Amino acid sequence: MSSSSLKQSASCVIATWFVADDAGNATYFPQIETRSDSFEAQAIYWRCVIGFFASSLAVNPDCRHVFFTNAKIPVLDGLDLEELLIRWRVEVVHLDITRRLPRGSVSRWGNQFYVFDVIEYWASNESDCPLVLLDSDCVWIRSARQLTGALAEAGALTYVLELSDGAQMNGLSPNEMARFVASNSGVNRDAVPYCAGEFIAATGAMVGKMADLEKQLWPAVMQQSADSPREEAHLLSIIYAMLGVAPGAGNQFIRRMWTTFRYNDVSAADMDLTVWHLPAEKRTGFADLYRQVVRHAELDPREGQVPMGLNLANYSKIMGVPQRSVSKFARDLLCKLRTKIPTYLSGRK
Repeated sequence: MSSSSLKQSASCVIATWFVADDAGNATYFPQIETRSDSFEAQAIYWRCVIGFFASSLAVNPDCRHVFFTNAKIPVLDGLDLEELLIRWRVEVVHLDITRRLPRGSVSRWGNQFYVFDVIEYWASNESDCPLVLLDSDCVWIRSARQLTGALAEAGALTYVLELSDGAQMNGLSPNEMARFVASNSGVNRDAVPYCAGEFIAATGAMVGKMADLEKQLWPAVMQQSADSPREEAHLLSIIYAMLGVAPGAGNQFIRRMWTTFRYNDVSAADMDLTVWHLPAEKRTGFADLYRQVVRHAELDPREGQVPMGLNLANYSKIMGVPQRSVSKFARDLLCKLRTKIPTYLSGRK
């Protein structure tokens, strides 16, 4: 099927993104414990991108899949990723990043506002199409059919993380976001719910409204006053509040799940979700999934789900959901030691 015919017949649009930072724009990414301009940091994310699309294609074969990036797509571990995405009929949109805070404003996650470049692009070029935009460290467990049905009814779905009004998430609290709304719209409220940025789902009409409002607010964001957004989720939360989008309608479909040694909050209930967001699995579970895809790279995920391991049983095993197996524990511990020992030794010199 050609990309044009797929556009006409697709039941939904699923996308993810990746920004390759240079040294001048790099910031620290805590989950992978390195700067965003390093080769290994970027390789970790490329592996996630491939796992993301493989898992989605397996359960959403009739959906359009779109990848946004500012980077040249590499050959990684002997696999030509650009050729692979083309063969999988993933549409690649090369899009520069224009949405960055003033240099030095933040020390972490400095390229996250790229989602607004994507939103602006979508509003200008795909205004009739809904958009489901996710972080790449997500794995699709089941079909998007119910998710897109709910989206068509609601106009937008948001994933809310519960915070007390005064508790900060990445430098800003619900109270502070409310003050930003008041100073830029005159609408007073006690708090703005924190809508996490790993999940954006909106109809074409709603994406257009989000893009217009983001353009209006961006000068105030760039001022970096005490209540200004520090990351994309702050600005998304503010936009949703100003547009009157109901908070938390997406929580039935996705959850940010932690699988670290220090903090593990997964449970059997997560097996019923549509999407798992697994930030701590970037270097472990997603690396395992990528290796499985590489071994069977000649297959199409729509048809090669079993050899590629694109099924719930395998995701459960390699991601440690709902519990980590002995072999998974050993692999994760080895990965952690490989990361920590060089850092420890360099500190002793």
